[in-house]
Amino acid sequence: MNQINSVWEGVFKSFEEAEGDLDAFDSDIWINKQKLRVTEGMQKYRNKIFHSNEYPLSIMIATILSQNESLKILDFGGGMGLQYLELIATVPDAMEKVEYYIVDAKKLIENRPRDLNIFKKLYFFTSIENIKENIDIIHIGSTLQYIDDWRNLLVMLNAKHSPYYYVFSDILAGNIPTFISHQIFYNKKIPIRQINIDEFRNFVYSLSFKLIYLVDFQVPILGNYELPNSSLPENYRLKHSCNMIFKKLSL
Repeated sequence: MNQINSVWEGVFKSFEEAEGDLDAFDSDIWINKQKLRVTEGMQKYRNKIFHSNEYPLSIMIATILSQNESLKILDFGGGMGLQYLELIATVPDAMEKVEYYIVDAKKLIENRPRDLNIFKKLYFFTSIENIKENIDIIHIGSTLQYIDDWRNLLVMLNAKHSPYYYVFSDILAGNIPTFISHQIFYNKKIPIRQINIDEFRNFVYSLSFKLIYLVDFQVPILGNYELPNSSLPENYRLKHSCNMIFKKLSL
């Protein structure tokens, strides 16, 4: 069997010139492939194993920005601004219409590339106390699990900034008991919390928010798409972290 190196061939000016086999969509192989895909999709739905390999922040901002003239985003633990770069690369109006506030550790922010200073609506802070504005969306990506008193953090953010949405990306939450572990980082051991998802959701609900999006977050770590946690007891092992979006309940 010859291996196909290209799915496309030929350059034509019209469908009429190209002709081809439009009956392919009625062929047994096409129908059977579609049936297999939807059968697999139904199985994933039943087992709740749909995955995403992207943070949901940019596409969410794009959707909301289509109905708003401006947005203010707080990216708590946003590092040196990688999510902002993804945002302005994929959402055409974001650079002009989005004010983007990042809060992270002093040493990390001080070592950010100075090229980032060209972005006039990207702001870096080392303390949440320096941000006075109300915020439309608070994003916390791969950060909350490193914060001991995460409940008081969310209470404070909610009271201080009155967000309409919380976006949690790559949060270590699932159908496990809540526990503290070590994350091995070269020769360091970082304390980290993995949390029962119902416990987490119920707390955010108590802040008058509702869950509007939930998906497993899947990226390769050490070459595997499931989290590398074989040294943990079996009932403490998460297969994946997850992404969640909560929306403020109307008063």
